[in-house]
Amino acid sequence: MTMATVITSTALSPADETGSAIGYAASAGRACLRRAGLTPGDIDVLINVGVYRDSNVSEPSVAALIQKRIGINLDYLHAADRRAAFSFDLMNGACGVLNAVQAGGSLLAAGSARRVLVVSADTHPSMDPARAGTAEFPYASTGAALLLEREHGTRGFGRVHHRSPRGAHGVNGYLPLYEAGSEGRSTIAVDRDGGVVERMLDLAVDSVRGALAAEYGTEAAQAPTVLDRTLLITSQPSHDFASRLSKRLGLASDAAVTVEGLTGDPHTSALTYGFTQARDSGRLTGHDRILFLAVGAGLSSAVSLYRLTGDTEGAAR
Repeated sequence: MTMATVITSTALSPADETGSAIGYAASAGRACLRRAGLTPGDIDVLINVGVYRDSNVSEPSVAALIQKRIGINLDYLHAADRRAAFSFDLMNGACGVLNAVQAGGSLLAAGSARRVLVVSADTHPSMDPARAGTAEFPYASTGAALLLEREHGTRGFGRVHHRSPRGAHGVNGYLPLYEAGSEGRSTIAVDRDGGVVERMLDLAVDSVRGALAAEYGTEAAQAPTVLDRTLLITSQPSHDFASRLSKRLGLASDAAVTVEGLTGDPHTSALTYGFTQARDSGRLTGHDRILFLAVGAGLSSAVSLYRLTGDTEGAAR
């Protein structure tokens, strides 16, 4: 019997006065569970894909701190079913959510988890929201969460396809220790090569074509109709990235989702933001599939087709 990994709930956490990525991720995670009608005790695995953290904290695992804030099975030895929960960080920039889909889907398929909560959040390490979405730190101060479960049928994620060509990273985020001095906990540097968005677009086009060829065969992947009734949800290193990619793929002008309401690149939260805003605005209606695509530093890419069936507006809460 066919089964697939599906999104059963999502939630967003816009910037607030705290500027805390841990707080954003936990807030989005709690809201995601409420929308699904679940409690923290119903989660088996939490995966955090956020990159830029509060005060550049590296230890303990940020996922563990988020797990504690949400209250996921903290004292399982005294719980009725003694079911433990596991959490871990998975950092691969904008591609992190699809990496988590792949890892979480494997856990679900193996039966070692019933539900996987994927959280993402980025913030300037100074935790000053005003320093986010600027030329020096182009990423938005925000967070998001999505809940993954296993479901009978063909609706849900297909294989996650990856590419990582040789060459310069294009974008580097790092802590300049010699320059930061005593301000290291609130300092970060992000360097972007000139022309990196064009390189990302080139990689995105090649990645989509490769993924379609792997899914349908080379000849079918080249057919003009292969992406009919497909909604494109992408990472957003520039505000017009989704629309420019849509044009290069020969899609309709309204076939790509551009995240609205944020100052800066949503980075690790981009795919969840795009899906949630498309669902809430009714844009999933009339589409059979979603093409999730992320391109990030590395350069690297991740692509997956998400099949929609039945009432697409009710595909996730």
